[in-house]
Parts: sequence; C-alpha cells; structure tokens
Amino acid sequence: MSTTVSTRICDDTPTTPLTIGRLLSAPLPELLATSGAEIIDSSITDAEFYGAAVQHRSGGIRLHLPANRTAEERDLMVRTLVGRVLAASYGGAL
Repeated sequence: MSTTVSTRICDDTPTTPLTIGRLLSAPLPELLATSGAEIIDSSITDAEFYGAAVQHRSGGIRLHLPANRTAEERDLMVRTLVGRVLAASYGGAL
C-alpha cells in the first residue's frame, strides 16, 4: 500500500507528492494548492451537513463547505474530503 500520491493541478502537470503526513500537517493554503482544491461556501444550513467534494475531469477539486462552521471544523473537513477524493482516485492508496 502506497502512502504517497502524485497530485495534479488542472493542467495535468504533476506537483509535489502528497503524503499522509503532508495531508495532515501542511498549512491549509499549501494543501489546497497542492491538491488543486478550492473551497466554495455552501448555502446548505442543515446542522448535519459537513461538506461535499466534487472532482472534475481536469483533476480540480471543489470543496463545498457550510459557511457557518468554525475555522477548525473547516480545516478538518478540507483535510478529510481531500484525503477521501485522492484515495478514491488512486484506488484507495494514499
């Protein structure tokens, strides 16, 4: 099982490999840039909704997060969603 995946930004150019350690420790702006992800404020106000991720064919990831969450909750959800998308993209290996 690999613990490193090569992430790609929209132009399909390889970027810095993302390890589990980097997923958990990189500053959020760096993680977003490395994974090609962007945060979009969701209008969903349901307390049970923590976010959703959509990966486009270009490789870019859109993270739809509730705007009314704390910075800590949003940070956690970004890392969780990016990890899930990348693991799914690479056959469960991250």
